[in-house]
Amino acid sequence: MKKKAAIGVAKILGVFAVFFVSTACFYLFHRPEIPAELKRS
Repeated sequence: MKKKAAIGVAKILGVFAVFFVSTACFYLFHRPEIPAELKRS
C-alpha cells in the first residue's frame, strides 16, 4: 500500500516538475519584448 502511494506521489511530483519547467521556459524565452543586448547580436 505504501509503495503504491509513493509511486502516485512521485508521478504527481514528476508531472508538476515538467509543468513548472515548461512554464518557466515559456516565460523566459517567449517574452514579446526583446532586450537591447539580443537585438544587437
